[in-house]
Amino acid sequence: MEIGRLGLAGGVLTAAVLSGCSAEGASSPAALRVSSTAFAEGAAIPRTYACARQGGRDVSPPLSWSGVPGSARELAIVVDDPDAPGGTYIHWIVTGIPTSATGAAEGRAPGRVLPGSDGTAAYAGPCPPQGTHHYHFIVYALPGPVTPEGDPAAVHRRIRDAAIVSGETVGTWAG
Repeated sequence: MEIGRLGLAGGVLTAAVLSGCSAEGASSPAALRVSSTAFAEGAAIPRTYACARQGGRDVSPPLSWSGVPGSARELAIVVDDPDAPGGTYIHWIVTGIPTSATGAAEGRAPGRVLPGSDGTAAYAGPCPPQGTHHYHFIVYALPGPVTPEGDPAAVHRRIRDAAIVSGETVGTWAG
């Protein structure tokens, strides 16, 4: 009989851990939900949002998000391409986004734009030399501002490491 009760208690504890809840019922923050009306998750990014060399206008696609935790003090967006030949290429970093924001309109940065891998403080659309690339549009909920100085990879690491929670949507582009 004791073994049966232990098995039941262990099962309840295991279910609580797997569901993200502690034994006291507190829960960890769920991931942010991020999407775009311009492309479906995992689908091709429309040409409009690519670089001019690819026939695009080099404007950022519309994004929307939800699930920002109450403990967040600001949001950040990072768009990167981990398939780039020289390693992850950062196309856009936006910081200082108010937590009340629920999205970014097409071609509009809802906060301060920092330099990406190309050295400019602007959105840089897909422009790969060849092959299919995956563009991660990541929204981070932060406990406060992140130091914006340094190379884009270092800034992205600081944002990622400080994040309370994040979410992303991924689009593809074939160069």
